[in-house]
Amino acid sequence: MDEIKIQPLDLINDKYLIDEYFNFKVKSELNIDIDLSNEYNTAHNIVSKKLILVQTFSDTTIGNPQLYLLLRSLIHNINSYHLTKNEIISSLKK
Repeated sequence: MDEIKIQPLDLINDKYLIDEYFNFKVKSELNIDIDLSNEYNTAHNIVSKKLILVQTFSDTTIGNPQLYLLLRSLIHNINSYHLTKNEIISSLKK
């Protein structure tokens, strides 16, 4: 059996990859072409001291319920380690 290599995301150094992934998911699921790079920031969780993505949604995102919910879900998936760097790269190559 092949060994599966799992690379965790580095929320600071892989920001470009996260931006691409978010843009790709929004385009494919909602058919909206929008730059989402300013819709979140990286911060330390007060309790765990781990880096997390924090939503900083614009009025455009807040005003679109589908976009708002999808972006919240994507951020949650990143913060809860449901996505690895390899999974994101794999999704973008499809």
